[in-house]
Amino acid sequence: MITGAETAHLIPKTPTIYLEGTLPLVVEKTAAELGLRDGQVVQATVEAKLGALRLMLQGPQQGQSIDLPKELPAGLRLASGDTALFRVQVLANGSIVLRPLQAGQAPALGLEGSPATPPLMPGRSEQLGFRPPDMQALGQLLKPGMLDSLLQGLNAAAPELQALQRWLKSRPAMAQLTPEKLQMAMQRSGFMTEHLLTQGLGAGLVDLKSVLRQLLRSGTEQDGLIGDSLDDIEARQLMTNESLNGREWVMSMMLPFADAEPVALRLVRGRRQPGQDKPPMVIHLHTRNEDLGEVWLQTRISDETEVDMVMWALREDVVQRAQTQADNLVQELDSAGLNMTRLQIIHGQGPQTPQLHAPPATGSLLDVHT
Repeated sequence: MITGAETAHLIPKTPTIYLEGTLPLVVEKTAAELGLRDGQVVQATVEAKLGALRLMLQGPQQGQSIDLPKELPAGLRLASGDTALFRVQVLANGSIVLRPLQAGQAPALGLEGSPATPPLMPGRSEQLGFRPPDMQALGQLLKPGMLDSLLQGLNAAAPELQALQRWLKSRPAMAQLTPEKLQMAMQRSGFMTEHLLTQGLGAGLVDLKSVLRQLLRSGTEQDGLIGDSLDDIEARQLMTNESLNGREWVMSMMLPFADAEPVALRLVRGRRQPGQDKPPMVIHLHTRNEDLGEVWLQTRISDETEVDMVMWALREDVVQRAQTQADNLVQELDSAGLNMTRLQIIHGQGPQTPQLHAPPATGSLLDVHT
């Protein structure tokens, strides 16, 4: 899904010997104990402690440590003094899995003690891994009127103008959203174009990612917002691709609307284990709306038909309106063959999922624009 150089890396002071594809580390501590979030890239130093190895976290989690099992996963070689790079995967129960990331060894020293070759710059994957998880740039770009304003500055015969016009016309109105229009919006969001093409289903599809790339190539930019929005899309693609090999499947995207602010959508489903029932699908929604204010919705679907729903709203009048419409929602779900097992409406702020982004320590990332 992600194009570009993948061989550049962070430069530690001590050798780091990791290969992508090695088995992950299952950690006994929870994400809450360590202050880690799903998808975060962490750097750690390996230390020997009482005949065992320990990871000493760097950056915002400095001072936190993780005791490693004596038997490490196959292909993962660690020694005291090594520097490690891991991506964090938070499971449904709060426990975490550390997935090793590729990191090159420190540059060899010349006769005078200076590096024999200049250090390599961080690659595309590493830079995307450090992006904040909230897709703030993409959410800003998809606000009503933002992309429409770009039309005025484009040449009437430019292909990017026609592509942008087609995409803008494909956005549904929030009040007229149907399952079919939702499916189309997801397909044109730019997050799954490559997957559709591999199945022979994306031919002729005008998706957001392709439109933004055309705008960049034409020299159109809006204070860096288009480039940052592309990075948001590809960062979430990268995280989704990595989660396919984990114990959970996670997909995040922004759904655009013609008459309302975009909706942040996050789908999470655990992998089915032998002898166990199919895990539930959990759908997280978050939006800011002029009529409703800020609203969060978490829907858990079990056994394909059992629906558990929790809604949070900052405005009291919105909570009251939702409560008066609760019976209608239950009836609509029942007519669709779904059973509402719980509906809870809360006046207050919703869950921060993913957790707030903590930037890496100074010097741990070099942002290079090519």
